[in-house]
Amino acid sequence: MRDEERRAALMKLLDDVTAVASASEELEPAARTTLEAVCELTGWPLGHMCVPADIGDDFVSSGIWVGAIDRFPVLREVTARTRFPPGIGTVGKIIVTGEPVWSADMIRDPLVLRTRQEKDLGVRAVFAFPVVAADGVAAVMEFFSDHVVPRDEALLKVMASLGHQLGRVIDRRKTHHLLESSRNRLEQIIETSMEGFVSMDAAGRVTGWNGAAERMFGYSRQEALGRRLHELIVPPRYRAADQAGRERFLATGRSDVLGRRLELSAIRADGTEFPVELVVWATREHDQWTFNAFIHDITDRRRAEQALREAYEAEQRTVARLRELDQAKSEFVATVSHELRTPLTSIAGYLEIFADDAEPVSERQERMLQSMVRNAARLQHLVEDLLAVNTIDAGRLDVDAAPVPVRRVLREAIRAAGGEAQDSGHTFRVHVDPGVDAVTADLDLLVRAVAALLSNAVKFSPTGTPVAVRVSACGDAHGGTGGTGGTVSIAVTDAGPGIAPDELPHVFERFYRTRYAVERAIQGIGLGLSLARTIAQAHGGTLTAASAPGEGSTFTLTLPAAADQDAGQAGGRPPPGPLTRSPG
Repeated sequence: MRDEERRAALMKLLDDVTAVASASEELEPAARTTLEAVCELTGWPLGHMCVPADIGDDFVSSGIWVGAIDRFPVLREVTARTRFPPGIGTVGKIIVTGEPVWSADMIRDPLVLRTRQEKDLGVRAVFAFPVVAADGVAAVMEFFSDHVVPRDEALLKVMASLGHQLGRVIDRRKTHHLLESSRNRLEQIIETSMEGFVSMDAAGRVTGWNGAAERMFGYSRQEALGRRLHELIVPPRYRAADQAGRERFLATGRSDVLGRRLELSAIRADGTEFPVELVVWATREHDQWTFNAFIHDITDRRRAEQALREAYEAEQRTVARLRELDQAKSEFVATVSHELRTPLTSIAGYLEIFADDAEPVSERQERMLQSMVRNAARLQHLVEDLLAVNTIDAGRLDVDAAPVPVRRVLREAIRAAGGEAQDSGHTFRVHVDPGVDAVTADLDLLVRAVAALLSNAVKFSPTGTPVAVRVSACGDAHGGTGGTGGTVSIAVTDAGPGIAPDELPHVFERFYRTRYAVERAIQGIGLGLSLARTIAQAHGGTLTAASAPGEGSTFTLTLPAAADQDAGQAGGRPPPGPLTRSPG
C-alpha cells in the first residue's frame, strides 16, 4: 500500500472509530469495532483488550479477543491467567506512561511479561495503546502478529488518538452514571421528604407527586399524575388567578411568586381547606418549562399561633386587671393610712401629755401608759412605712439631696429607734472614723433608712446587748478635704442569730421575713429593709448584707460623700472617736 493510500486509510480508521465512540454508550461494543477495524487495516491477525482488575491496580484480560484466536491457544491461556502490574511488561508500561508500546520481536524483548511464562506463544510482534479517560488509563488494546514487524510510528500516532477517542466513551458513561446516581439520590430525597413535593408542566399538568403529597392532599400518585394541578389542590376561588399567573410567566418570563416563601390556602381530596407554606421555582429543560414546589402543611403552626395570640390577649387582660387591683390596693392603703395617721397623731399627742404630766401615777399605770406610747409609736411607724411603699410604687419618691452631717443623721435615727431600744435594754455603740463629715442625701429619707437598720438590729439582738454602728469613708471623703468622688459607709452590726445563706439574698424583698423571725414571732411586717435599700438606691448608693448563722449580721449603707465638707458644721460636731450612746 502506497504511503498516500496508507495515510488515507489511517485517517478513515480514525474517523470511523471517532464516529463509533461518539455514538456508543458502552466501551465493549466500541472496543470490538476498533479492534476489528485495526486488524483489518494492518493485517495483524489478533486483537485483545486488557482492563483494570476488580481489586488492586493490576490489569487483567477482558476476555475480548478479535481475530483468529483459535490459532493462538497458548497466548490466550497465558493472557487469561496473567496479571499486569503497573510498570511491568508492555501493558504495565502503558499503565504508567500512558504511551503506546511496540515490540517488533517478543521473543527477544525482555519487556514482554508473557514470554517469561511461556517461550512459544505462537506470536512474534505486538503493539499496544492505551484507552485514556479523564481519570487516566482505563484500558489497553493490544495487537499480535505471528512474524516480526518493524515499528510503525504513523500507526502508533493514530492509535494514540484512537485511545483518547475511546476514552470519551468511558467518560461519558461515568458522567451518565453520576447523573443517574444524582437523579436517583434526588428522587429518594424528594420521596422521603416530610415536605410535599409537586411538579407540573407548562400546561399545568402534574408530572411529580411524592409520598408526602399523597398524605397531605389525599390523592395517590397514580390519581394525581396527568391531572391539572390547580384542579387538585387550589381552592376554586383562586384557580383563575393561579392559571393567569402561570400564563403571564410563560409569555413574559416575569413572576411575582417564583422563589418566594408564600402562605396560602390549599384543598384536600375531601374538599377541606387548610393553610400551607410553599416555595415555587421553575426549570427549563429541552425548551420546556417545569414548575416545582415544596409544600408544608402549617395547620399546627397556625393553631399554635392562634393559641399564643389568645394566651397573650388573656395575659394582657390579666395584667390590666392586676393593674386595676394594684391601683385599688394602693388607693386603699393610702386612704386607710391617711385615715389612721390623724387619730394616731392625736392619740400619740395625748399620751405624751399624760406621760409628761407631773401628777404621780401608780407603777401599774406607768407600765400601761408606756405600753400605749410604744404601741402608738409602732403604729405610727407602720403607717409611715405603708405610705412610703405607696409613694415608691407610684414612682413619686422625691429626693431632695443636700450635704447632710452624718452625726446629725445618726442622732435623729437613734432617737427614732430609741423607743424599741429602751424597752429591750439595748444601747448603740457609735464609732465615726476621723475625717468623716457629711453625705449628699435627703435628710428625712436617710434618717428613715438608718432608723430601719437600727430597728432591725434591735429586734434580732438579745436583750441588753449593744448594737454597733460604724461610720467610715473611702476615696476623697477622707480627711475633710472637700473633694468629690468618695463615699461614706454606715455599717450596723447586731448580735443576733445571723441569717442562713439561702435566706440572705431575700432579706431586702418586700414583706420577706426570715424563718427565725416567724418562729420567734418577732414584730414587723418585712418593710424596713426593703425601704432602706430603695432609699439608698434613690441616692445613688447601695445597701448590702453580710451574715453567718450564729455570728450576727451587718448591714452596710453606702452613699456619696458631700462635696462640701463644711456642711458638717450645720449639725454640730461631737468629738471624733468611739462613742457609746443610750437611746432616749
